[in-house]
Amino acid sequence: MPRKKDILVFSLKLIFSVTVLAFILISRTSLQDIFTTLKSADLLFLGISFSLHALGLFISAVRWQILIKAQDDYATIGFLAKSYLVGAFFNLFLPTRIGGDVVRIWDGSRYSKSLVKSSAIVLVERLTGVIVLLIFALCASLLRLEMAQKFPVIWVSLIMSFLGFGVLILFLTPVAEIFLGKFPEKNPFAKIKLKISRFRETILLYRKKSGALGKAFFWAILLQVNVIFHYYLIGKALHLDIPFLDYFIFIPIVHLILLIPFTINGLGLREGTYMEIFKYYGISSAAAVSFSWIDLAFMLVVGIAGGIIYIFRK
Repeated sequence: MPRKKDILVFSLKLIFSVTVLAFILISRTSLQDIFTTLKSADLLFLGISFSLHALGLFISAVRWQILIKAQDDYATIGFLAKSYLVGAFFNLFLPTRIGGDVVRIWDGSRYSKSLVKSSAIVLVERLTGVIVLLIFALCASLLRLEMAQKFPVIWVSLIMSFLGFGVLILFLTPVAEIFLGKFPEKNPFAKIKLKISRFRETILLYRKKSGALGKAFFWAILLQVNVIFHYYLIGKALHLDIPFLDYFIFIPIVHLILLIPFTINGLGLREGTYMEIFKYYGISSAAAVSFSWIDLAFMLVVGIAGGIIYIFRK
């Protein structure tokens, strides 16, 4: 049963999301303008955009399987794809887009027989995608400096992200091993130290599996190009005049912002972010919210499919 604290936190985040969304609808646009924009959407582009979810699901499952095999375990593509769908279902209710990773860690432990090992695998799998997305954003920003100068948040987000990766790299160096060696040997510190050490060792194993890691990055590149193209097609469906290259800049930034755990599945935060970005192109708030809601609708469909799988799977 959920604890009272969890229910309170969820309720506060839901209230915050609804409040932000209500403010947007009252002060920046209207439901009528949004529905008018949605009615003009090109269904062909929307259909192609939604179909890319299936391709992304397959690519993600292949990448995950590669990293699992590198740890001398095995899981079928079908099982991993279903696990992704179930994770998408839980993402609908959890505060950030990585909430569903908890489900995938649990599923992966069926084969690895270790939650620590499964956690490390999912972390590496997640990081390959984030690293590629950030590299895309950095390269695109350098090619579109006039846009990056308009939005300082682009550089702030990139700097903060790379600092985070710096901390992670430090965790994988001998410095972290020295730090762990200073942990007290008494419980509960001994158990914590053991789990952290096993987690670190699992990640470090990929240094000896450079082939598998290289393949994972290759599939991560394909996945992130697929993600960018998915959003580009939503923009085309809404007749938005945004250069294809610019999606490589702002989509990674939006995804980073959505990791902020103040809302439920980015509700309100997503709409506000797109509105601020689209102002640069002279695009209306109604179009920005429509863009966001189409993205949300696609996630709802995928999440519902994952919920059905979760209910009926053994």
